[in-house]
Amino acid sequence: MKSKSIRIGTGSVRVSIRWSIKSFLAALSLAMVAMAATPAAAQEKNILLILWRGITEPEVALKEKLAALGVQAKYTEVVGNQDRGIMAGRLRALEDDIAAKKFDIAYSFGTTTTQVAQQVIQDRIPIVFNIVFDPVGGKLVKAMDAPGVNTTGVTNGVPMDQQLSAFNKLAPFKKLLVLFNAREPNAKIIEAQVTDWTNKNGIELISRRVAPDTDALDEVLAEIKSGKLAVDAVYAGADSYLGSKSGDIQKAVGDRVNLFGGTQTFVLNKWLAAFTPTVEDMGGTAAEMIAKVLKGEDARKMPVILPASKLIVSKSTAELRKVSVPAEAVVNP
Repeated sequence: MKSKSIRIGTGSVRVSIRWSIKSFLAALSLAMVAMAATPAAAQEKNILLILWRGITEPEVALKEKLAALGVQAKYTEVVGNQDRGIMAGRLRALEDDIAAKKFDIAYSFGTTTTQVAQQVIQDRIPIVFNIVFDPVGGKLVKAMDAPGVNTTGVTNGVPMDQQLSAFNKLAPFKKLLVLFNAREPNAKIIEAQVTDWTNKNGIELISRRVAPDTDALDEVLAEIKSGKLAVDAVYAGADSYLGSKSGDIQKAVGDRVNLFGGTQTFVLNKWLAAFTPTVEDMGGTAAEMIAKVLKGEDARKMPVILPASKLIVSKSTAELRKVSVPAEAVVNP
């Protein structure tokens, strides 16, 4: 092949360019190798988000962490509107796509949602759950350290004695009201653990059932406001319905009693405190697990994770209730 020389400007520099079919093919081969070596995480993944009441704080953290990990994701959302039947129907509408494995992985929020997801998906694609209080008790996994099914995830199941002991140290109480949603699978587990702790610690306990589409919650709040129901504190566990109502509960009785919640969502809605992993840690941990499964790790052998628990306190509510905030606490507005 001939060489070709060119003069750049008025200087004496000459650039010799040799171009051949052989060189072109070599360059093309290198480009194809580079493309083949592109990490799987850089390729777009189809992630099915199975949600009880839409995007919440943990899902925001999940998406941010997945992006930071280099996972390019296309999200498909299925929202159950806090209704098991609606959730099941909307998931079954995706049956063909699930069977064809058009989704690389599914993420599910909460115990009920994950139970429905497992019934429809049937192990065909991995599921990573989040905000599940008791994965074994909810029959989602066989064991915390080895799920044994194509499902694993992140639990917020901080033992009740740790939660309530932290609250009692922060703002001591003698009479506790526990609210629980009878339609939530975790409710009986949580209520039983609260009962056990109060019995051991000489605390008077009042349990009240509440549920969506009833007046039960409004009735309880009216009793507290009128003084008919006199308690020092109110506790609501990791329950999506009560979490969605936490702002209304705080506005109704937050100036009368200390409010303690099972997740940070309650504190973000001005409840006094929670002893739990932060929503950033919950969502971030779920994202890390999803990234590992997408890279080939087996969900069946991946232990369920409980992120580190922290005392989370609402600064404004602590000031209102004249409660001193410990130096080690995570402080929310």
